[in-house]
Amino acid sequence: MIPARAQIPDAPEPGNYVVVDVAQFSTTVPELFANGAEYVHITEERGDEPAFKKANPRAKIGGASGPDYRGEPGYDFFNSPSYVQSVDVAGRPTAMTSTNGGNAVTDLRLAGGDDVTVYVGGLSNGVALAEHLRAQDAPTYFVAAGSNGKPSPEDVAGALYIARHCHGDPPSDEERAVYREMVEFSKGAKYERKPQIKRTDLYEYALAFDSRDIVPRLDGQKLYDVSGDS
Repeated sequence: MIPARAQIPDAPEPGNYVVVDVAQFSTTVPELFANGAEYVHITEERGDEPAFKKANPRAKIGGASGPDYRGEPGYDFFNSPSYVQSVDVAGRPTAMTSTNGGNAVTDLRLAGGDDVTVYVGGLSNGVALAEHLRAQDAPTYFVAAGSNGKPSPEDVAGALYIARHCHGDPPSDEERAVYREMVEFSKGAKYERKPQIKRTDLYEYALAFDSRDIVPRLDGQKLYDVSGDS
């Protein structure tokens, strides 16, 4: 496991890399696909999304959360698994990045080139992703995206959860409860002081273990759902 985005090596070993950013990127991406998005283009910089939409007029683009988590002008959504439920992405391209998970995807793409295959995983799609990875020959590495260059408990919990399933040793109910507590204790108290959408994102989406059979895999700058290829 790579315990934070800041520790991604300059020359990653060849293999499969799973970016885990439980709150929010790794939970928002599966929701976009569950709602029918054609793909999720990961921009290199926040602010590149309007240019992508100009080139792809049907696209829906994500930006910053804006004041009181209502989004920002010129964007269709932001990095929130509950907010994207109200956005019509069916059959459309989408584009976004995020400070931790989205940028970790870009870091791996730029550093690893063709030797690295990047996936996005969290608690909501952990089993589906693990089943896909177990069918692959390449070694698997987990990037717990973290925050501000430091590890985050919720991302470590998400990475461990997927890894246990990858190794054919799924966690017991008691162990699942521990992973849940790691996420709740890491984020819950902080989110109590924020608008309701943050608690909805956490408790109804990020902690919805195995609610999605989505396997996001990067091809160029675009994530596609390859669950049908498993």
